[in-house]
Amino acid sequence: MSHENKQKSIDHPFLFSPMKLGMVQLKNRLVSLPVHTGNAYPDGRVSSWLVDFYTMLARSGAGMVVVANAAVSSDGVVSRYNLRVDNDAFIHGLSELASAIKDNGAIACLQLNHAGRFGKTTRPLLPSPLSYEHFSFNVESLKGFMEFFPFEKRFSLTREFLHQAKNWRHAMDYEDCNRVIDDFSNAAQRAFQAGFDMVELHGANGYLLCQYLSTFTNKLTSGFGGDLNARSTFPLAVIQAVKQHLPHDFPVGFRLILKEWVPGGVDLYEALAFAKLLKQKGIAYLSASAGTFNSIFSRHALEGMGKIAYLSDDVKALRDSVNIPVIISGRITTPSVAEKLIRDGTADLIGLGRPLLCDPGWVKKAGDSTRKITQCINCNRCLKRVILEKGICCARWPKLIYDRTDLAHKLLTRTCKTLWLIANSGDMQTFKQCLPLLTSHTDRQTRCSYRPAMLFLRPENNDTFFDDAKKNFIRWAQDTFGSSIDIYDTSVQYDTSPGDGLKESTSGRKDIIDSIISRGSYGRIFLGSNVIDPWRKKMLYREGRTVVAFLNSNENRKKILAPVDLSDASLLVMSFLKGGYLAAEGFSVRFIHVLNGSPHVARSRWRHLKAAAGLDWNTPLQLLGPESNVVSALTETVNSGQYGTVVMGKRGLSGIKRLLLGSVSSGVLSLLTDQSLFLVD
Repeated sequence: MSHENKQKSIDHPFLFSPMKLGMVQLKNRLVSLPVHTGNAYPDGRVSSWLVDFYTMLARSGAGMVVVANAAVSSDGVVSRYNLRVDNDAFIHGLSELASAIKDNGAIACLQLNHAGRFGKTTRPLLPSPLSYEHFSFNVESLKGFMEFFPFEKRFSLTREFLHQAKNWRHAMDYEDCNRVIDDFSNAAQRAFQAGFDMVELHGANGYLLCQYLSTFTNKLTSGFGGDLNARSTFPLAVIQAVKQHLPHDFPVGFRLILKEWVPGGVDLYEALAFAKLLKQKGIAYLSASAGTFNSIFSRHALEGMGKIAYLSDDVKALRDSVNIPVIISGRITTPSVAEKLIRDGTADLIGLGRPLLCDPGWVKKAGDSTRKITQCINCNRCLKRVILEKGICCARWPKLIYDRTDLAHKLLTRTCKTLWLIANSGDMQTFKQCLPLLTSHTDRQTRCSYRPAMLFLRPENNDTFFDDAKKNFIRWAQDTFGSSIDIYDTSVQYDTSPGDGLKESTSGRKDIIDSIISRGSYGRIFLGSNVIDPWRKKMLYREGRTVVAFLNSNENRKKILAPVDLSDASLLVMSFLKGGYLAAEGFSVRFIHVLNGSPHVARSRWRHLKAAAGLDWNTPLQLLGPESNVVSALTETVNSGQYGTVVMGKRGLSGIKRLLLGSVSSGVLSLLTDQSLFLVD
């Protein structure tokens, strides 16, 4: 036994003792709880950030890592960035995730969930329609929820909530119920195929399985509603279907709500009665939870949840009632608290959610009394960010880790799928000339190539060469990129574009472009520069979360100037350049900053941004002396340095500040001659 393990066995002999869950052996009693991160790709795929995150949790030393909130149905996602397991296409990424956890010494468990009425869908599923029985409570609950956020965020959140609530009018029918039961079963099979050691069914937080248990959300009087036994029917049917299609010894756990803290909601008495039914179904373990989105923002709940080990009495009652392994959660802040809970028989396993998020070294520090644990301060910033669809971050993380995580979340929606917009024969010549600039950039993280799609628009002027040039250009493009490129052609009377088919003669140019961009999820929009066509300049600022490029004929196109204002927005520019041009042969990139303060502060900030973006530590930054006219200073540098391409971001300002101070990029664009401009948002 190593010195570290000996120390752990001396200081915390119960905490670091092994335990079996079904046929699975855990090396200790510590479980990384499922904390929803909101950091999957918008289509539900596993992101590289998720793999890194769960690798970190596995390396923490926890005996088991539970991957949070994988949606079993497309209508069961709780956020735009929800991990999904409703299609075989997700198995590959989930397999990578399971392997990362197991290869780093932990048991891998996947939590399966359907958000029910909280689903991000136009037709959310719920046991029974919303009633006015608890109208005043719901209003007070919404008020508490809104007060949880800054004033400027409350309007959009209220609008979103009311939009969601107006769809709570139609109850699930038997077809819906049978489909969701199958969805859970199929999702469990995919988890098994992906290599997870077990699955956990999410029956807490006010999601679908919990909604059926509670008379607060389940007003049915027959079928899946009525007394507790009737309300238990649906979640028990899910468990039965899941277990029927898995190996008999494959462990299935359940996240159980003990107290809902709402009128007519689940209380401890009902939770204990339901737990006995779960034991009869062969559930391998119970993971205790309390509160839902309807209650956790109330003053009473926040005060209760702020106490250390606030669920200890309830979990002790649960463990004594069912005598199957129970995971306790709820502000287990220190190893001594955790050790006592195991030693006293309160619980069998310790669930670390936010404590482990706050300090991934919690487990290892538990075996070394000389190391201080960074404790969660219960500020709820992590929860706020997830609700605001910004991805999880912890206020106590070092700023470098915080900024890296924030950048990774922003990049989830910025695809490298490229669309070329072509509206005259000159555009075609420009694209050919700029090919090295367009094909040197790949996104290795998303395994996306530079192969573009092409949208041909009807020429605004009498371009007699357009049709012949288009034929030759398509032939050249197919020879260059392969015949499988997508070509949308709205320049002819008879549509030849793939998909639905759109004719510019019957729809405006803006609608055509917006429809194609949305349909293809294109994140990079390239077009030729032409000051005569005003729609081109409008494209620069209309598309959010994209890279828009104005291409021009300058022969020094491989010589790139990248102005940065050193705000967080600069990270997107730096990440874009890192993906290709900084490493591409024949390209040179110069970062530049116009000072508006101390050079020392600017250099310090540059070091931080380089580390956050993953740039080489010696990447230089050229500083220009303070200038009253930033646009003129940048334009003079472009011309004097003979730069052929400018890559910059939208100004690192928001709202009224951007309106009052104007756009630097727009000013630079107006003064460029034959240079190309890439605007990164």
